[in-house]
Amino acid sequence: MIIHELVASIEPEINAVRKQIHENPELGLREYQTSALVERELREKTHVDRIEHIGETGLLVELKGTRTGEAHCIALRGDMDALPVSESETHKLCSKVDGVMHACGHDVHTAVLLGAVRVLEHYRDQIAGSVLFFFQPAEEILKGALLFAESSKIDFNKIDGVAACHVTPDLNAGQIGVRYGAILGSADELSITVKGKGGHGAHPDTVVDPILIASQILQNLQMLVSRELAADEAGVVSICSIHGGAASNIVPDQVEMKGTVRALDPKIRDHLLRRIPEICKGVAAAGRGDAEVGLKLGPPPFISSSDWVDRVKRCGTKVLGEGNVVELPAASMGAEDFAYVREKAPGVFVRLGARSEGGPYCGLHSPSFYCDRKALTAGILTLAGIALDFFGAEY
Repeated sequence: MIIHELVASIEPEINAVRKQIHENPELGLREYQTSALVERELREKTHVDRIEHIGETGLLVELKGTRTGEAHCIALRGDMDALPVSESETHKLCSKVDGVMHACGHDVHTAVLLGAVRVLEHYRDQIAGSVLFFFQPAEEILKGALLFAESSKIDFNKIDGVAACHVTPDLNAGQIGVRYGAILGSADELSITVKGKGGHGAHPDTVVDPILIASQILQNLQMLVSRELAADEAGVVSICSIHGGAASNIVPDQVEMKGTVRALDPKIRDHLLRRIPEICKGVAAAGRGDAEVGLKLGPPPFISSSDWVDRVKRCGTKVLGEGNVVELPAASMGAEDFAYVREKAPGVFVRLGARSEGGPYCGLHSPSFYCDRKALTAGILTLAGIALDFFGAEY
């Protein structure tokens, strides 16, 4: 049976699993029903060699090949968590949980990975080594991938490559997208406490105004990107929350600011993280105040390995057809915690088309986001194809 016939034969069952996950979404680190469903499907419908729990809801699955020769290993990832979003009631396939929705397509990712397990089982005799499957929790809160990256149950020294896919409304279902180099940004949290001296708003000469200082800090942080990065360098410093004061005539003692810092290049990331405290403290000192700066490091940029991008283009063209593999023109400053795993081994991140051809564009994380069913087949073919190409299998 050729791979297309094989995928077509299991697609109805995989779609049923996807439907069940979509209707019963769970937030990060609470994916108990989803994890149990996946484990049940694996135990009842596959003969994988290992199923282990990673944390409370993550699953590590191993499929060992029977082909002789030097053993190699590849790891494939699918994330399982949902978002605190209320789904549009106009959707035929709709969440049954108030205020929780698979608004980022992780129900599809989980189903695709499950389908890849079932497909690759049929190619055991062409696999010398093993395939690992990471059913990952908590991607949305950027905590799940670390559970795998730091697990003693996984020997990353034996993993030759890693791959993950993620749906996007920027491509039609049936298409995939890849990019050489950085495809996703880093994501670090920024908190700033601007300290001044409060007092009556009618007597500004008696206060050290933290609101004024905070406004100057905000402006100077934007100059960091526009004046310290070259035209071909990318960075983002966004202040997304400012809180200070409670009355119209009282200058507060301090102002709290929170934001996010993004970069596509580790060197740019390091530069931004070094300069932000310098700017905040310098501006505050000039205004006779002070600034405390907190930086919480998140995932690094996801930089796809060139040979793995080549592999995706090669196998994607084979299983999806000429013209359905798109080389993406630009990276996204969105982040992905699978970058922690990518740091452990070479690998690639693949964009999986979600939009119905001619259908409306509905962004990720929005109540109207949807994923065309055709993405399931394309995703399974892509992930399984990556593994089969890696092992030099005939498919």
